[in-house]
Amino acid sequence: MRRFFWIFLVVGLSACPKDVTKTPVPQEDVLVVGRLAAANESPQEPGVVTLEIRLAMPESIKPVMRKEGRPIAEAQEEMMARVRVDRSTVCVVDGVAGDVSRLRVGQEVVAVPISGSCAMVGAKTLLADAAEVYDFRSYQVRFLTKSLEQIPTWVNDRKDPARVNSSGKEVSPVPLAAGKVLYFSAGLLPPVREGESPRGALRAGMVRNGALLPWAEKGGLRPYRTEFARGSWAPPQELVFPDLPEDASLRVTWVSEDESALLAELRLPGKEPRLVQSTRQGKGSWGPLEAVPDAAGKAAGDGQRFGKQLGAMVWTVYEFGSSDLWLKFQNQAGQPVEPRINTLGAEWAPRLGPNTTLYFCRGDRQLLFAKQTVSEVRLPGNQRLPLLEAAPTGDGSLLFYRLPRYTPGELDWDIFVSKKQGEGWSAPVPVDEFRPE
Repeated sequence: MRRFFWIFLVVGLSACPKDVTKTPVPQEDVLVVGRLAAANESPQEPGVVTLEIRLAMPESIKPVMRKEGRPIAEAQEEMMARVRVDRSTVCVVDGVAGDVSRLRVGQEVVAVPISGSCAMVGAKTLLADAAEVYDFRSYQVRFLTKSLEQIPTWVNDRKDPARVNSSGKEVSPVPLAAGKVLYFSAGLLPPVREGESPRGALRAGMVRNGALLPWAEKGGLRPYRTEFARGSWAPPQELVFPDLPEDASLRVTWVSEDESALLAELRLPGKEPRLVQSTRQGKGSWGPLEAVPDAAGKAAGDGQRFGKQLGAMVWTVYEFGSSDLWLKFQNQAGQPVEPRINTLGAEWAPRLGPNTTLYFCRGDRQLLFAKQTVSEVRLPGNQRLPLLEAAPTGDGSLLFYRLPRYTPGELDWDIFVSKKQGEGWSAPVPVDEFRPE
C-alpha cells in the first residue's frame, strides 16, 4: 500500500476546498512527499525547524511506475507543505537517525506526520507536525524496497562474526568490569529479497551441517560474550547451556559481576516467555536454565538482580498485550512498581544504575527514574536518537544501548556506547570502535 502513496496524496489534497481562508482546516493525515525548499530554524524554540517542502513525486519512482504501466499523477498546481520538526522528531538520513540539519535544500524528502496533525491553509498549503523525516532514498529502502533496482551495500554487507555489530540484530547489552566485558544477544534478520541469505553475521551456534538452526532461521536470539583485551574487542563467544532446545530464543539480561550467575528471557514457539537463571563455578560451563521461582506473572522476563546478596530483583511481566515492571526485595513477595513508572503504556527493559536509579523503556522511548522523577534519556543533538535497552556500568560512567539502522522490513539494531558528560551523555560510538580506559 505504501508504494502508491503519491496517488493518494494528490487525490486527497486536490479534494480540499478551494477557499482562501488562512485558518488551518484539519484533514486526514497524509505522507508529505516532495523537494525541500527551505529549512527555517525557530529562534524562540531551540531544536525546532520548519521544513518548507514543495510537493512533487520523487524522480526515482517515475521509471518504476512507467515500467509497470502505471499512470504518473502530478499535482495540477504547485502546493507546499510546512512541516514542523522538533526535539521529538526522528530524522533519518542515509539509513541512520540524526539531526535534521543533515538534509539539504533541493533534496527529495518524506515526512511522516504525527497522527491528527495535518491541516490545510487555503488550497495550496499543507501543515503537519513530523513524527519522522526521511531523505527519500532512506524511505525508499525502508518501505518501498521493491521499487529499488539495487539494494544499497550498507543494508547487508556487514557479516564479520569477529565483530559485535553486524547487518543482523544485536540487542540487550550487559556491560561488566567497567565496560571491558560485554554480554549481548544476537540474531539474523530476514533476507531483503526472495532467494537471498538472511542478514547478519553467521556466529557460532547458528549453523549446523550447513543449515541454519531453527532459532536462527526464525529470527530468534542467542547470547554472546566479548571482552576488551590487548587493544581490541575479542571475537564474541557463544554462551552454551545444557538441554536448550534448538528452536528456543534466549536473551541474557543480567550477569553478576563475578560472572557466576545470570538471568535470561526464554521464548519457545507457542509458549509465554519465562524468566530463567543459570549458574556456574568460576569460569566453567554454564549449568541448566531453570525458571526463577520468585518471578511472579504468567509471562515474565527481562530481569535484573541487585542489592545485598543479590536478594532483590526487578523484571518485566507481559500481560494483556502490554507489559509492566515488577519488583521484589529479599524475603518479600513481588509486586508492581509505582504508578510513576508503570502506566497504561508498555514498560520493559529495567536496568539498575548507581544510587538506586532505574533505566527502563516505555514503548519506543528510553526513560530514567532518578530522584523520584521520570525523565527521557537523550543523546546529543537537536532531534531524537531512538535508543533502547540502556544499561549503565556499575559506576554509571558509561552507558551501553542499542540504536537502529533503517533497513527493509525490520530495523537493524547495533550496540553503541556513550560516556557520562555532566548531566548528559557523549555522542554515540559503535561498540567495536569503543576503547575502554
